Amino acid sequence: MVSSADARSAAADVLERVAPLVRRALIARYGVEAGGEAAADAVAWGWEHGDVLCEMANPGGYLYRVGQTAARRGRRRTVRSAFPVEPVWQDAPDLPGDVFDALFRLRPDQRVAVLLVHGYQFSYRETAEVMDVSEDSVRNHVHRGMRKLRAELEARNEGGSSS
Repeated sequence: MVSSADARSAAADVLERVAPLVRRALIARYGVEAGGEAAADAVAWGWEHGDVLCEMANPGGYLYRVGQTAARRGRRRTVRSAFPVEPVWQDAPDLPGDVFDALFRLRPDQRVAVLLVHGYQFSYRETAEVMDVSEDSVRNHVHRGMRKLRAELEARNEGGSSS
């Protein structure tokens, strides 16, 4: 039989490992404010249900879904001002403002996959686990997202250099 102290310790270990990944993914999807709130809701759920979380095969993916539900329930939608011109969260990837502006235009799943893989250097497997999708889905999101980003940034650069 597992003591309650051991169960709390196991839950703390799981949350320590997956909470930063989930927070990054939710901020990438919903923006700094709404994503941060959704991540806090997901972690709170994880603390409250630590015994259940520890038994899951993919606790990070589950917490990501909990955060998405919290964001939808709170009617927190990605809005134009959700992504700053320059990154404001501590561990944001070092990207120029025009990249964040272009990231805003991606579909949410593409934005999450691109930021996690190219911004935070997650593997496709890690990204798939957090997003609770297959690695093939992540590859598709990254490929399509990067193609759209390149096209938009090239068009901006061509437009800016001709003036």
